[in-house]
Amino acid sequence: MNIAGVAVTMTLNKTHCVIVDHFDGSLGIVTEKDIIRDVVSRCRDAAAVRAWEIMKQPLITADEETDMRDAIEIMRRQKVRNLVVTHGEEIIGVVKRSTILNSIKFEEEDYWTVEREAVVQRTPFIH
Repeated sequence: MNIAGVAVTMTLNKTHCVIVDHFDGSLGIVTEKDIIRDVVSRCRDAAAVRAWEIMKQPLITADEETDMRDAIEIMRRQKVRNLVVTHGEEIIGVVKRSTILNSIKFEEEDYWTVEREAVVQRTPFIH
């Protein structure tokens, strides 16, 4: 799929990224930021650039049961803003670092909780 199609997919699905399933079996992620940095800012034709050309890999993942504090630490160590959430081998969505941070409730001086329900965003696969 080309980047123009990726942008349409993101818009229709109200998401900030897509998971790319390349024909060679590799998986990657394309975010709005990737499109702006690698296509728009370089005045490249979105219809001529394929998703696999700008996808980031490997996918940085965490199991759906991962504690949000651990998820933030994984993102920090890996220097990523998006963490792919899995259930076993299946990808179930992507969580943004900003979404986790915005869902934190400070309850006491050194204690905080995360509202998990609205954190993981279902993310479309493209081929």
